[in-house]
Amino acid sequence: MKIFLTGDKGFIGSNLKIHLETHHEIVGADIKSNKDILNCNLPDDVDIVIHLAGIGGVRESLADPKKYWDTNVEGTKRILDFYKDIRVLVAGSSSQYEPHLNPYAASKHVIENIPHPNVCFMRFHTVYGPTPRKNMFFDKLLNNELEYVTSHERDFIHVDDMVKAIEFLMFEKFTGPIDIGTGETIKISDIKPDLPIKTNTIGERKRTCANTVPLKSLGFETTISVYDFLRKQGINV
Repeated sequence: MKIFLTGDKGFIGSNLKIHLETHHEIVGADIKSNKDILNCNLPDDVDIVIHLAGIGGVRESLADPKKYWDTNVEGTKRILDFYKDIRVLVAGSSSQYEPHLNPYAASKHVIENIPHPNVCFMRFHTVYGPTPRKNMFFDKLLNNELEYVTSHERDFIHVDDMVKAIEFLMFEKFTGPIDIGTGETIKISDIKPDLPIKTNTIGERKRTCANTVPLKSLGFETTISVYDFLRKQGINV
């Protein structure tokens, strides 16, 4: 297949590209390659689109909500309008369940209302891996740079499971929103109980946990537990 992959330089996108390019032709677009989805040329001879480009981050969205609307909403609308006749997989977020909390969550909620006959909005839960996104929780954890923890509960999904889930949905007929996570949670403060707990976390969800029933009913299950991953890193939870 010829796949148009936006956000191919990001954490999930770069891992997905490595996984897929052994069997498929990948055409990438990423702001890091000076290809902004808001104005770059869009290839019109592709078989499927995987749209991962977007801006994440709660606190940043509170500071600049227009930037999140432009990139996440208008950028996604441009993709869906251009590729009306082929399957499109879109990176959604578990944050969309509480869109009132912050502009990032609101932007991910709004995109699910953009009409398209063959779109799947993949509600990503918190993705991690051995080389996670810079300055995020797992990056600081693995590099012993954490200064505090929170009392939040999170559904962490390994990037390898995420990549396999996306590949699985490429060949499914499922449309609409679907959670992608493990269905199990871990309390952040339990990972590093010796650190102080930060309570002032404006805009953050208290708990995230994927509803894995729809994905399992299609025939896909995650295989990597965050508890096992942490134990291999010498962190007993």
